[in-house]
Amino acid sequence: MTFNVTKITKTSSSFELRTWDPEGVIFYGDTNPNDDWFMLGLRDGRPEIQLHNHWAQLTVGAGPRLDDGRWHQVEVKTDGDSVLLGVDGEEVLRLRQVSGPPAGKAQPVIKIALGGLLFPPSNLRLPLVPALDGCLRHDVWLGQRAQSSASIRTSTRSCAVESQPGVFFPPGAHAEFSLQGEVSSASFCLNGLWAQGQRLDVDQALSRSQDIWTHSCPQSLGNGTDTSH
Repeated sequence: MTFNVTKITKTSSSFELRTWDPEGVIFYGDTNPNDDWFMLGLRDGRPEIQLHNHWAQLTVGAGPRLDDGRWHQVEVKTDGDSVLLGVDGEEVLRLRQVSGPPAGKAQPVIKIALGGLLFPPSNLRLPLVPALDGCLRHDVWLGQRAQSSASIRTSTRSCAVESQPGVFFPPGAHAEFSLQGEVSSASFCLNGLWAQGQRLDVDQALSRSQDIWTHSCPQSLGNGTDTSH
């Protein structure tokens, strides 16, 4: 999504979020990925803000856990030199002296990416796995209609369905299946997955595709072997 800074009439964005995923990017925005960017994500289920601009460079986590599968109202607002984060109608974080007018911008455009970044994850102040398995609804961005990229496909997965534990399985999770009255269990991770002669990075594929709904293991299996399941 892109926004013309000169036409922005509202300095806040709000949406409802539902997820079981404890880590990932909710949204990222910048006017310049080198020296003026902002990221709101989850780490250990709690909101985290990272920002880098002329006035401040910081990483701060605050607020309640949001990875409980329930819908949560989230609002991010700029008020003068401050950035405010609200969750379910309560202010959970206020950062002062971290913002200012975008003076001297040759191209006054703000870019916003949902569920991903516009630069490598290693460029974050504190890297995290960017892919977030979740749903957004009732989202309003800076008080105006966004111009979405034509290359972005709309997900066919419905956010209206009921969510419950087991819809999202974290890496290394344990699952049970009932087969003809018997209970079988499986606990596994994908490791050493190859496609068309190249090793597949599942987390990278998640960040680029809306049709993949799984996660690779964050660490090795711990026994020194490279096996696949």
